[in-house]
Amino acid sequence: MDDKRLTRIEEKLDDTNDHLASIDITLAAQHISLKEHIRRTAILEADLAPIKKHVNMMSGALKLLGVLTLAAGFIEVIIRLATK
Repeated sequence: MDDKRLTRIEEKLDDTNDHLASIDITLAAQHISLKEHIRRTAILEADLAPIKKHVNMMSGALKLLGVLTLAAGFIEVIIRLATK
C-alpha cells in the first residue's frame, strides 16, 4: 500500500473515533437525564397513590349505593304487590 492510502485510512479511523467519542458524551448526558426522569416519575407515582385510593373508595361507595337503591326498589315492588 502506498502512503497516501494509509494516511486516508488513518484519517477515517480518527474521524470514526471522534464520532464515537461524541456519541459517548451524548449517551452520558442522556443517562443523567433519564435518571432524573425516573426519580421524578417515582415521586409523582407516590403522590398519586392517595388519589387512586380515594377514587377506588368512591367507586365502591357508588356501587354500594346502586345495590341499595336496587334492593329498595325490589322491596317497594314487593310491598305494593302485597298490599293490593
